[in-house]
Amino acid sequence: MIPITTCIMNWLTKLIRTFKVIGLVFLSALFSCEDPSSLGISLIDPNDDLGVLYTEIPLNTKVVLLDSINTTNSGIVMTGVYTDADFGMLKVQNYLTFAPVAQDPAIPNEVIQADSVKMNLRFNYYFGEKEIPHQLMVYQLTEALEINRIYYSFDSSEYDPASVVDSTFIVSDADTLLSLNLNQLKDELLNALKEFEPDSAGYVDFLEQFKGLTLSSGSSSDAVLGFNSTHSDSEIVLYYTTNDTVVNTVELRYSNYYNGITTDYTGTELEGIELLTDFSPASGRVYAQAGAGLVPKIDFQPFLDFIDSDTAGTIVINKAELVMDDLQGLDDGISPPQQMSFFFTNQANELVLVGEVALVPGTIQTDQVYIATTRNNLDANNTSVTSVRAEFDTATVDYKPEITLFLQFIYDGALNRNDRDLVLSIPYSFVEVPNNVQNLGRDVNRFVVEPNNLRLEIFYTQLK
Repeated sequence: MIPITTCIMNWLTKLIRTFKVIGLVFLSALFSCEDPSSLGISLIDPNDDLGVLYTEIPLNTKVVLLDSINTTNSGIVMTGVYTDADFGMLKVQNYLTFAPVAQDPAIPNEVIQADSVKMNLRFNYYFGEKEIPHQLMVYQLTEALEINRIYYSFDSSEYDPASVVDSTFIVSDADTLLSLNLNQLKDELLNALKEFEPDSAGYVDFLEQFKGLTLSSGSSSDAVLGFNSTHSDSEIVLYYTTNDTVVNTVELRYSNYYNGITTDYTGTELEGIELLTDFSPASGRVYAQAGAGLVPKIDFQPFLDFIDSDTAGTIVINKAELVMDDLQGLDDGISPPQQMSFFFTNQANELVLVGEVALVPGTIQTDQVYIATTRNNLDANNTSVTSVRAEFDTATVDYKPEITLFLQFIYDGALNRNDRDLVLSIPYSFVEVPNNVQNLGRDVNRFVVEPNNLRLEIFYTQLK
């Protein structure tokens, strides 16, 4: 009797010889759900014509410094300075406006003096050295922020050089709220609130009088602090007393803001990098930092060389992962981005716009997108919002997104390889308008990858 395993192997061999490779793509998608031990390497007789193989392909990489990083109302108010040997100096300065809540403050005319003003900010982010003195200054803006304008990381606004606050404090893991004394503004703010009318004209008048504040950190602080501007605790509160004993409050909320982010790579191997220009660090290392716009550029040419070496056209990819592991430049106070996305780019480092009706930047799609379509209805332009996400694994300290069917369709010719051989690996983002990647400036998380630790790991089936 012929062993059943031999019958199965013979059947699989005939199947691959009979059908086109594309017919097995969806079978490979099923295989990709399994761990490497069940992909078939140990099941096939070494003497059979069919082989299940494994390869690692180091990818060519550069570093690109993006510009026009949108930091307007990004969900986090940041301020700080951080310097190290890998990335040089990073400085973040926040510019914000505030306005009364939508009701009449109703401050009696007989109140001629405020008691105090507090600026409260709810912590939600920390980057850098822990429990060291942090110097924070607050200045009044002399240039009003434009309400409907998008501000970018390279922007700045004019402010009075005389500080309203100059405070030094130590932040610990237990701290949740920062409270600063703005008493220099109390009487000026009181008079403006007494005249305030809760309508659009009243808000314009108020914002013209109080153009806003900027938060700036001292050069020795060695940390970037982040605050949740929309939290109920994040507010400016004016206190005043009536009838000599009754303490009253007026709350003002943060209404518009942006983060100015500047870098200085002097003395590092990133020194000399220019905007939107391919840069190759001498060590071959790959650098990424979110708010600074520093991103890896990945060239899939080594994968194209690999598939071009298969002259018989018999490869079916069972599972493929784009691996970034052994991340460096991290510690207790410095984290990598939680997720990365992969946007197609050209040689000039411009996002590749795709689509037939509305043009949007193209991204590598998840396997689920390809499985949900057919060969004749493939989303070849990658306009789906379901792009692949490289999620950071805190246990293994790596990213390992699966891009099995993307690579299979490149191999098969269903996707144009020349349009999809270069990608920018950008911290998780969604596309707001063409050429504008939103949320890249949300924080300053980062990492470094050593040479050969950014690669493809592929299990594939091939006729010998």
